[in-house]
Formats: sequence, C-alpha cells, structure tokens
Amino acid sequence: MSADKRIFSWMSVPDRTSKPRTTGLNMVVAVHHAIEGMNMLQDLVSCAGDYVDYYKMGTEMRLQPREFVMKRLALLHENAIAVYAPGGVAGKAVQQGCIDLCLDELKALRFTAVEASRVVLSMPQMLEVVKKGKERGLRVFAEVGQKHIGWEGGPKSRMSVSDVIREMQTLLDAGALKIVYEFTEAVSLLKEDRGLEALLEIVGAVGTDHIMLEVPASAVGTWEEVSRYTVLFINHFGPNVNLGNLNPNQIMAIEKLRHSFSAINKLGKQSSPQ
Repeated sequence: MSADKRIFSWMSVPDRTSKPRTTGLNMVVAVHHAIEGMNMLQDLVSCAGDYVDYYKMGTEMRLQPREFVMKRLALLHENAIAVYAPGGVAGKAVQQGCIDLCLDELKALRFTAVEASRVVLSMPQMLEVVKKGKERGLRVFAEVGQKHIGWEGGPKSRMSVSDVIREMQTLLDAGALKIVYEFTEAVSLLKEDRGLEALLEIVGAVGTDHIMLEVPASAVGTWEEVSRYTVLFINHFGPNVNLGNLNPNQIMAIEKLRHSFSAINKLGKQSSPQ
C-alpha cells in the first residue's frame, strides 16, 4: 500500500523498506497455533500482508490433505508472500538420503525458499543443500548455531564467535541468501558479560543485511521476551534488520517497534537481556 493511502500520512516515521524487500525482512512462523487454517491466513494477509515477506510452513504438511496445503500455498503466493520450508524438512531429507527428491518437490509446489540448519546438518551437508537448492532456483537460508545448549544430551556451550563468523561467511560464499542466527545460540551469547559486544562483532564481520536474527517465538514466546530482543536488535541494527520466527499474532506489534510507534522504543539502546 502506498504511503499516501495510509491513515496519519502526516506522521513522521523511520524509513522502512517495502515489498519486495531484500532487507528488513519479516519471516513468520505459526508456532504453537492450535489451528493454522485458511481463516487465520486470510486475516494475516488482510491486516499485515504488506509486512510479511516469508511464511514458514512446517513438517505438519505431511499430515494434512494435499488440497488444503495447496490452498494455503496459493493464498500466500497471491499476496506476494514467499513460502519458506524449515530446516527440519531438508534435514529429514538428508538423513533419509532423498534431498534431491525433497528439493524437486519443494520447487514443484512453488516454494520460494528452503532452510538448511546447522542444528541437524554437518557443514558439508549444509553446503550440498545450498548448492542443490540454488541449482533449482530456490533461495537458501542457512541457519548457524546450536539449540538446547546446556540441556541433558545437548551441547555444553555455545559456539565461539570466531567459529560463528567462519561458518556464516563460508555459507554466504557458497551462495546462501541469508544466514539465520539461531536464537538459542544468540541468547546464550547475549546473557554473558560482554555478550552484546560479541554479537556486534559477529554482525559487523558478516554484515547486517546478510543476517536474519531470530526472536524467541519457539524458545520462550511471551511478548515480554519477544519485544525485549526485538527492541535490542532494532536499536542496534536499525529498523530494517532482518527478523525471523515471528509469531503472526505479533507481526503488527513488531512493525510498531520498527516504526518507533511503541513506548518500548523510547528506552534507548539496550544492554544484553538478563
């Protein structure tokens, strides 16, 4: 929608990229929604379609009628929202030895993007998904970082800053469109002394436009937590920082933060959340 058709056109707001965007991306995922149906999607595109760039559809597609899945895909395409396959899809395909079949089907279904996740894949496997995805015209988002840090059976600690930068740059050099920084890895970093400095080092080395920072949609999920990290990211990296794993119910609240409409923004530059 053009700015002159909006309500309160006199109101001064930060410059915000418009669709089709290459920066300032919003990637939405309907985490923990009991029913993710057509009515929910219709409401989302009617109210917030201008602000949704990618919609992540999960492995639950395997359990749903094909006709229903195709209707959802068509609605998203009609509203210029790119469809995004999560890391679990490519991860499962690699583990089962059918990544070519997986990527071919995603392309046939008109998926725009696929995620390759370091959580489930080795670096050589990640590079294979990037290469094969690009060959099919898919945009590949490469996720770096670890989940379940400190959990029983999980990794004992986060990755080193130098390893994060090295992996991100390797995947970008291989042709990944964006690097998704896994939230549980980032939050582990941010809760340390000088953690914010380390995050600034990572983003500075790789480039703000090349990174998508996840918010805690699946890890924590409360608006208090989501807004705290979103404000931190916006205040340090600007209103057009790329954000991932956004709850569709919170997309307009996040846009208010990007546009400095919320009192939360008035807190100034944030230190690391504790």
